Amino acid sequence: MNTPESRWPSAQVPALARALADPHFSNGERAALKRMGLEGPAPLALHRFILRQVEETWQGEHWTPRWRALICALAIQRDGGFDPSRPWGQALAEARFAESRLERLLAAQGDTQLTLALRAARQLAAKGIACDWRQLADLIFSSDPEIRERINTRIARDYYCNLKKD
Repeated sequence: MNTPESRWPSAQVPALARALADPHFSNGERAALKRMGLEGPAPLALHRFILRQVEETWQGEHWTPRWRALICALAIQRDGGFDPSRPWGQALAEARFAESRLERLLAAQGDTQLTLALRAARQLAAKGIACDWRQLADLIFSSDPEIRERINTRIARDYYCNLKKD
């Protein structure tokens, strides 16, 4: 029996955003996902969400911190905050995300990267800017240096092409 090839996490982002924005999604679960930080015990809502929404290949404990950051980032956005026509780097520029913060985020790895990514997501949420969160997923799930550099370049280009000069 052939099994379909697992989709990269970024390909799962639109469905995750739709699930979080669905009016039938529990307000209590959504609130728990919004409130969770990156440290301490994960709320059961996170584990339920991962088991229901994330492809099985990507459900291992190794991936949980990355899913935690991505799902929290999506949960804090208004109505799922997913707009495939607005690249993540462009959204950061429109939110007036500081260049120095972007530089630190793109250079960071591990827990530091997840913390900085969630801070960026909070700034986008505060400004009410929806965007294509697939770029963030690519950034936090990629560990290959060459792929990571391509992702960083794409985010930086989208940021600088849309940065408004004062």
